[in-house]
Parts: sequence; structure tokens; C-alpha cells
Amino acid sequence: MTELSCDICGATPIKAQILIEGAKLLVCGRCAKSGKILHYFHDEEEAENPHKISAPPPKSIGPEEEIVESYGEIIRKARQKKNLTIEELGARILEKANFLHAIETERLKPTISVAKKLEKELEIKIIQSSSGDLSPSNLNQGRKEFHEPTLGDFKG
Repeated sequence: MTELSCDICGATPIKAQILIEGAKLLVCGRCAKSGKILHYFHDEEEAENPHKISAPPPKSIGPEEEIVESYGEIIRKARQKKNLTIEELGARILEKANFLHAIETERLKPTISVAKKLEKELEIKIIQSSSGDLSPSNLNQGRKEFHEPTLGDFKG
């Protein structure tokens, strides 16, 4: 069997499985600090068969924060009510105008940290607590259909 190489830099041997932005990666010791470590491999045999590895259970399952539906319209109306341009709002919360425009048009969903800055600056509420209920009937409620990203999605 061929030896696995690091998903980030290509080095061998594999020393850990990490989580970066929701993706599980097999990485070398140097790249292991690039994400949340799910599992350290202690011998070569374990690294050669990573499918035996399972992620540790979540520390706590409770309410999590999520962005409300129609967040773009709420942000745009609040910004216009305060007579701010997207550029002025971006300067106030230290975010780029293009990024805020993509959020207002709902092409991008703001992170919780950006949403908190918007809430504070615009005096709005766009973060809600989710129930943490992971039943199949609730998994797709209020979510947009997934589409494969294109190069245009990454254009700055």
C-alpha cells in the first residue's frame, strides 16, 4: 500500500487528522497546528488506515447561534435608515464594502462575529439561537439549497 501524504503540504508521514472549516484532513506533524486536532496517530499502521478513526463526540450539544432568514434585507434597511453607505458601514465595523454588499444581497452569510458587529452598529437582531435539534425533519428547514461553488464565488 502506498504511503499517504499530507493533504496540505504533501509531506510524509501522516501524524494527525484535523478539522479545518468543516473538512477533515490528514496532515503531517508540521501542518497539524493548522486546524482543530481530531486525532493524533501514534504509529504508521494507524496512519495507513485512517478510516478506523472517528471524531470525538462533541463536548456539549446545546443551543447554537445562527443567522436569521432575510438577514440581507434587515441589514440593508437598517443601514439605509441610519443614512450610511456600504463603504461607511464597512469603515465603522472594519469590514470591506464588497464583503458587506455580498452579505446584503445574501450571496454570502455573515460569520457570527461579523453579524455581532452589524447588530451592534445598526442596532438590529440577526442572530438567533437554534434549538440544537438534529432530527432529519429539522436539518433542512430554513436553509438554501446547496450549489457547487464556481470561480465567481471566490472573486474578491
